[in-house]
Amino acid sequence: MALVKCKECGSEISDKAEACPKCGAKRSSPNGCLVFIIFIVVVTAIGMFLSDDKETKQAENKPCAKTDLSCRGEEGVVHASVYCSDPIERLAEHSMKWTDGALDLKFSRYMWTDQPGGHITYIGDKAEFQNGFGAYTPVIYACEMDDKKVIDVHIVKEGRLPAN
Repeated sequence: MALVKCKECGSEISDKAEACPKCGAKRSSPNGCLVFIIFIVVVTAIGMFLSDDKETKQAENKPCAKTDLSCRGEEGVVHASVYCSDPIERLAEHSMKWTDGALDLKFSRYMWTDQPGGHITYIGDKAEFQNGFGAYTPVIYACEMDDKKVIDVHIVKEGRLPAN
């Protein structure tokens, strides 16, 4: 048993007492306040999460305009990273390795190839191709896509893309 001070009269009382025996003031439970604060924080966090999730879902449901390269490019860059990987790997005469991280995208840029047809070319530099002597050289590669269909892949040149 520990002694604590009464907030009203300053007398020392047991930490187990519900009220001060001298003045009758009820003891406030510090655990009750802490539980209330935690409850408010959790409810606020859940509300913010659900609000953000709702806004994200609304944004996801809006289709991109056919002429909006930014929207269409950002929407398709994940597909390009998945569907273009194997065809790009097959371009290597010897061996090749990807230099991107596990969650990185293989393409950092995109441009219209055929705007009326909706074809976008994705460009990246996250690969190294091995030459005949066993050395690896970074390459810039491109993949032309129509939605989820790969139309063409090719090596643009050796090197890295310039910084944006």
